[in-house]
Amino acid sequence: MDLKAIVRNLREKGIGETIRIANTKKKYRPMFEQWKAECAEHTAALKSLMSEGRDDEAAAYAAEHFPVLIDKGITILSLTHSNFKLEVSDILKKQEDLFNSKFPKQFKKYRKDIRENTIKKQIPAIYAKEAVKPIEKKVIFMENGISPSAAATELAHVMIAQKKYKVIYTGLQIRMVSVAEYYYNAREFIRDMATAKAVFISTANDLLSQFDVRPETKIIQLWHGVGAFKKVGYSTIGNSHFGKSEKAREEYNQYRNYTYVTVAGEEQIWVFEDAFRISRDTGVYKPIGIARTDVFFQEDYLRKQRNMLNKAFPACKNKKLILYAPTFRGSVAKAKAPDKLDIRLLAKSLPDDYVLLIKHHGLCKDIPPIPADLKNKFAFDMNEKEVLTIEGLLGVADILITDYSSVGFEFAIREKPMIFFAYDLDDYIDKRGMYFDYEDITPGPICSTTEEIADYICNLDERFDIEEVRAFRKKYVDACDGHAIERTIALLEE
Repeated sequence: MDLKAIVRNLREKGIGETIRIANTKKKYRPMFEQWKAECAEHTAALKSLMSEGRDDEAAAYAAEHFPVLIDKGITILSLTHSNFKLEVSDILKKQEDLFNSKFPKQFKKYRKDIRENTIKKQIPAIYAKEAVKPIEKKVIFMENGISPSAAATELAHVMIAQKKYKVIYTGLQIRMVSVAEYYYNAREFIRDMATAKAVFISTANDLLSQFDVRPETKIIQLWHGVGAFKKVGYSTIGNSHFGKSEKAREEYNQYRNYTYVTVAGEEQIWVFEDAFRISRDTGVYKPIGIARTDVFFQEDYLRKQRNMLNKAFPACKNKKLILYAPTFRGSVAKAKAPDKLDIRLLAKSLPDDYVLLIKHHGLCKDIPPIPADLKNKFAFDMNEKEVLTIEGLLGVADILITDYSSVGFEFAIREKPMIFFAYDLDDYIDKRGMYFDYEDITPGPICSTTEEIADYICNLDERFDIEEVRAFRKKYVDACDGHAIERTIALLEE
């Protein structure tokens, strides 16, 4: 344990826990070193077989040894702490990445087997064992990725301040860690949720698909979007480009065990009925507003966000802010960022008092570059330097450029101009599908070129129709009035 870690542990955990962590690491270090050596040995052997052109033998070798090595790593992971755990996690990810890159067919089977064993066997057994224990005064904010999500951050902060429940953040780190570690994290989450008063989630999740949750625990789906243009869940069945088969959806029902689903307004319930295959007659849907939108009614929050932006990017000070926040293209696993916006043309066409903030979807790995001479002068990469959350960006923006993202519903609450850059509309509808007639519902111009976007912004005073946005807001997000958080917390007592 390095000196900084010791000092941090002494400050945060006390001398007793610091000594325990040090002893644990000392105890299991030999096991770790042996496993690390085995990983290096088998990796070298695998690469040797491949360099000799013995691909079939290499594939068989990988299928035999890598799952065993990964299982050992998970065992060590469960026994270690702090930086030692990070070392194990890093090696596990590298082992799986090598396995996947060289032998995708065998890796696919490995991933399928570990999923089936964890979700269908281990998780129900863990839950059955732990759920006989008394309910504790705790709530869990669980995310597939990192917790808390944008959908839950402000709600979690309010609950922490109220001190009525112990608030626990659980991020399973999907696609950030190895598949094996993700399912290890999932098992630990199930162990913890078995005695929770409530669990808040904001995405689809298959971990609850094989057992019934005890009635004392409420599962509250906050969802990660305020509304939906594009189809999700069961709505995508039959779509050869996006979505799963009926059989796959039913085998691992990602929308099971919900106690409540919070929605932005009555008009959107039918969308979730279609996506989740849960009838409104069950009483699951609560049109009480979306907790993440309360911040748009808090002047102190909005002022703080603008100050944070100005401090990080002084060139934004006293400028009108255009936020470009599109959704991704392609599948979730291989999400691509759209690259058709001509940043240079936009900079040339607009008055000097405008700047462009660019926030691509979090799933996108490769972000289109900003021209070097415009970066941090006219255009600012909000993915590279995450100064503000998407709520913060929507809160400070004067104009939104989006496409098929749910941020359009969210931004409507602020009753400001929106532009829908849908250059691939026909193709997107064909591949993804829409809940609404896109051209009828969008409360702003649909543009297919950067020239059209620039022209609209330059003539904003004449062309922006605020009544169109207000009508959209009233129809689809009328329950988002700044009090969604208190109504969401009240669900715990129903």
